[in-house]
Amino acid sequence: MTPFPPIKRWRLPRAACERTRKSVLPAGRRGNESGVFWAGRRQPTSTISAVIVPAGPGVVQAPDRWSVTPEGYAAVASWAKPRGLSLLAVVHTHPGILPPRLSRTDRMQGLKVPDALAVIIGRGGGEPDANAWGWFVYDSGGYRELGDTERAERLELVDDTIDFVTVTAAMPVEAEP
Repeated sequence: MTPFPPIKRWRLPRAACERTRKSVLPAGRRGNESGVFWAGRRQPTSTISAVIVPAGPGVVQAPDRWSVTPEGYAAVASWAKPRGLSLLAVVHTHPGILPPRLSRTDRMQGLKVPDALAVIIGRGGGEPDANAWGWFVYDSGGYRELGDTERAERLELVDDTIDFVTVTAAMPVEAEP
């Protein structure tokens, strides 16, 4: 069995979109990028079942970037794995006008897992219409945009509930010389 079974479709609860926006909007109003992770069971039709907000000293929210340290990713995995969940998407904001696009940094340093989604919410998280967000999928070694037709075929908005959790990473302590 491959460690990354292919995902043909994603089921995305509207509640995940709403909770994501509520989480990232405060930083966007301050002029900073922000983001969350979407997790669920990885299978041919994968349902996003959790919105995970990384927090703490390993998370950078700045005007030109949002980043999470390896310790932050480890904390997310420590929460998700015992629940049988996998990281399905990284969602973050970009300031400014639409349409949102992946930056060079997003493409080079983003999650590189087959069929993982990278979602960009424009206007610092202020764009309420998920159809106006930037939707990208990792495929054949790089990200490509999901066009309107493919997005309509592969992404289904549903009325399911989600878990919403904030995960704080403990930063490693440097040993004194």
